[in-house]
Amino acid sequence: MTLLLAGFGLMLLWWLGRNALRRSPAGAARLLRRASGTVALAVAGLVLVRGRPELGAILVLAGLWLLEGDGGLRRRWRALSDRVRGWRSLQPDLHRRNPGGREYAEADPDPGARRPADPGAMTQEQAYEILGLERGASLEDVRVAHRTLMKRLHPDQGGTAEQAARVNAARDRLTNRHR
Repeated sequence: MTLLLAGFGLMLLWWLGRNALRRSPAGAARLLRRASGTVALAVAGLVLVRGRPELGAILVLAGLWLLEGDGGLRRRWRALSDRVRGWRSLQPDLHRRNPGGREYAEADPDPGARRPADPGAMTQEQAYEILGLERGASLEDVRVAHRTLMKRLHPDQGGTAEQAARVNAARDRLTNRHR
């Protein structure tokens, strides 16, 4: 189907170009340039949808160049750079309104992932109590209780990181006993 559409498109371009060439050679070149620019933009859209942004960006630039020429691209680039300069001019005003914000933002440039608070040392009795088990439970009982609690208390399921850390610490405390 794609091959059929491509063949039809080429036949249409050939026919349009032949008729335009009869009228004026400059008009034929202009028509060919517009048609190829439109095709380049259409292919760029398909490529972008397929998940190839680098190839799509190149095709978009090529299509715009074919449609607008060098002067059109220069006008677009100037308009974009003027807009960015306008955003940068807001920066000093924002820092005047919130002078402490800049120092706060620059204090820790890469905070990285934060670990939950250390639940601290716990006794075996506390670990059994957290997991809801009787003293002397088997390793399989500890694993089942841990899994059941984590399904309910995991941060992705609405629990907190501290609760999950305590349950994990209790499991570690009891499973180390069985090693």
